[in-house]
Amino acid sequence: MPLLTDDPEQARKAFRLLEARAQSAEQRADVLQAALAFKPAATPGFSRLLSDRVLQLEAENATLRTQLDQLSKFTPDIALEKFVSALAMSVAIGEASMPDRAIPSISATVQSYLAPGAAGVGLRFQAPELAATDARLSTTSFEIAKVPVPPGTAAPRSFYAVLQEKQRICTDPFLAKSSQASAIIVEVAKTLANTDSWSFSFLAQSVFTIAGLEKKLADSLKAAGKDATAYGAAVDNLIALDNTLRAKTNPVVGDLLALVAALDAATSALKTLLP
Repeated sequence: MPLLTDDPEQARKAFRLLEARAQSAEQRADVLQAALAFKPAATPGFSRLLSDRVLQLEAENATLRTQLDQLSKFTPDIALEKFVSALAMSVAIGEASMPDRAIPSISATVQSYLAPGAAGVGLRFQAPELAATDARLSTTSFEIAKVPVPPGTAAPRSFYAVLQEKQRICTDPFLAKSSQASAIIVEVAKTLANTDSWSFSFLAQSVFTIAGLEKKLADSLKAAGKDATAYGAAVDNLIALDNTLRAKTNPVVGDLLALVAALDAATSALKTLLP
């Protein structure tokens, strides 16, 4: 049975077969050992026969376990789709930190082992101790391209640009006396000053803090007699979306884009209240 294969299905079947054979050998050895312990030989040589069989099964089990360990080295570190998704998110986060730049596409070529996994075909990267061996690496190339917006539709703004706009609006004299607006300016400044720490979870938590302050700002504007109904609704939508996305284990690029759009909608609604 080959221990190296380019066929994921063949590798999966081989792994399962070896594991089943190893378990079977262990079970048979246990049965024979129990027979030796509790059933003394009734005929000459019976005990020796059982002992030899136990040793034979233990040797078979050791061989199978060695083969199983070798095969397990080729199980994936990460599913291919998750690797591509993580790379796409990294690119999107990088683009989000640029106020006036866009990344239309990115391509990558990866040398790794291709191995079957629970989520489908996955990647297993070369271990240092295998670098000088004849182990065969596969080359995987792919490209992530951004789908352009339909003609006549404004391109969505980056996270950085949306935050800048929110900060600018909160410095307007109309909101100068609002403690909530001042607090929003401070939180936005903190986020913009830490672009090196940006990740989806970091941005979602920043939005959580900013949206909470915007909720208080909307309430204070309503209390002052301003028609902040649309602004309050936009902030409520932002809070609901942010709560949902912060609970996700594996957010994707679409989640980031949705969060930016909701944040921008709240900013636009606040802008309509300026005199």
